[in-house]
Amino acid sequence: MTFDWGPPVRIGSNREHKTLTDATVDRLREDIISGRLKSGAKVKSEDLKGLYGVGTSPIREALFQLASEGLVRADGQRGFRVAELNQNELLEITDWRARLEGEALRRSIINGDVNWEANAIAALHRLRGVQTSRDLSKEKAADLWEERHWEFHFALYSRCGSPWLLRFCELLIQNGERYRRAFVEYKSIDQSITQEHEAILEAAVKRDHVKAVSILDKHIRHAGDLAQKYLEKSLAPKTSSAKVKPHRSGRARSH
Repeated sequence: MTFDWGPPVRIGSNREHKTLTDATVDRLREDIISGRLKSGAKVKSEDLKGLYGVGTSPIREALFQLASEGLVRADGQRGFRVAELNQNELLEITDWRARLEGEALRRSIINGDVNWEANAIAALHRLRGVQTSRDLSKEKAADLWEERHWEFHFALYSRCGSPWLLRFCELLIQNGERYRRAFVEYKSIDQSITQEHEAILEAAVKRDHVKAVSILDKHIRHAGDLAQKYLEKSLAPKTSSAKVKPHRSGRARSH
């Protein structure tokens, strides 16, 4: 038995909001994932009320929901902060992404049909289109690339037959995106990333789920390694450039 969950739609992307809280959740989530709200920054309700044009209640409900997604942290009795980027969390996100997305891809390859193939091929074509465009601003290129990247991966996973598996993959991917956004230069995506996408799709269309899952695993861990290197560099203590003043006495000192 196969399942058709319809075209993948990224969280917060191009969907109608039933309530003001839903709209606020999506807006706040996007601002955190994109890095417009910085890692570790205090989230002030008054600032968000002015920025989003909503009242206190939707803001608080949005913060509690995003806390359950791991994007914000309760700061004791002092409100909320954007969750810090840290290396241990990145390792865990990367590992679970590889496991769960690999299973979603494996199941989808087994269940997939010609429409599934066509959706995945079209999604990769749209992703390539973003990478070759020279008319996008830096921020727009980042937003659009991430949306098209999400669509490609979930086009591949869409026939896994499990809404829960897709949901877990979705939560992990959006948390992983925060780390990628911190270091990727979207207007010059490395060609090796495109080649990995092409190889995953080629193996999937050939129904070689063992090869496809293996390439996907390397793809996810490659991205995780790059993010780890960025974090190591950004979190490393800064070396002081101050010069030691010579002693006026002229005597050598022992240490």
